[in-house]
Amino acid sequence: MCEGRGGACPGADLRRIIRADLPQRLARRVPRWLTEFLVATLITAALIALRVLADPWLGDLAPFSMAYIATVLAALIGGWRSGAVSLIFGLLLAWYFVVPPHGSFAVESSQWGVSLMIAALSQLIIVLALALYQREVQAGQVERTRRINFLGHALREMDHRTKNNFQIVTSLLTLQGNRSGNAEVKAALNEAAERLTAVSAVYDALAPSSQGLAAVRLQDQLQEICRQIRRGILPDGIGLEAELEPMLVPHETAVVLGIIVNELVTNACKHAFPGGSGTIRVRAVQEGEGTARIEVSDNGRGFTPSANRKGGLGTRLVAAFVQRAGGKSEVRSSAEGTVHSITVPLR
Repeated sequence: MCEGRGGACPGADLRRIIRADLPQRLARRVPRWLTEFLVATLITAALIALRVLADPWLGDLAPFSMAYIATVLAALIGGWRSGAVSLIFGLLLAWYFVVPPHGSFAVESSQWGVSLMIAALSQLIIVLALALYQREVQAGQVERTRRINFLGHALREMDHRTKNNFQIVTSLLTLQGNRSGNAEVKAALNEAAERLTAVSAVYDALAPSSQGLAAVRLQDQLQEICRQIRRGILPDGIGLEAELEPMLVPHETAVVLGIIVNELVTNACKHAFPGGSGTIRVRAVQEGEGTARIEVSDNGRGFTPSANRKGGLGTRLVAAFVQRAGGKSEVRSSAEGTVHSITVPLR
């Protein structure tokens, strides 16, 4: 017995969803029984009419051949009930119009009677075989759909738990930083919390931008990261623009690039605009078939290499992630602004 809501079987609901025969597709417009009947009668009438037209050439040869074909087609298109109707209708039409004497249900000899019985039995076996086959196919589709639904639910649950874990760890770091009396420790913990938030934002952007388990639409992911930065840490007076070409990148590369872009944009927000106004641009283009170039630029104050020779933690993180992606990075800075250019392989 089913225990679904309202007494309905979940398996039965799946069967109704995945039924692909014509009566089911038209069920909202035409009653199913009517569609099944029309499919059977139209197919059978058309094929028996062809057999009648071919009678001058075929004579008494294979009088029930078109009835066989009609039964199979009706069962495949309209289901087994449509095939059963075609079986009866086709035999009657062939008996009346094709089997001599034409235009009568009389039987001239026992041979025609045996032929009619064999045809009826054969078509009945065909209908039963197709019905069993369709039931097994449908059962397999139900099971596959059930497994896909289960896997989808499991993935959503894992995503939900992962997001919660990110939030918990971020909250713990922030709480511990606020409780610390040491200014350096407090700043370090808060920066760690911000970077973890950035990783969480990258992770959130992967799901809607995924092209599958192996590839990610980079433009969608970076666009989402830019939106989150605008809603979050972007100060008033600083604009963030994105120019992103469509491209597919490996999943791991997408994670690395998302973290790099987030780090560079965040760093520009904090240090590039002492006056509190300016523009940051994120650009992604594909060079050739196997290389992507990501640029994060600003029109801020820039810096001199000697003053930033070692770089802070953010700079070292970017360099480490670029190396992890197997890419190369270049920095150009002047009084007109700074451009970070990163080239990574897509394969």
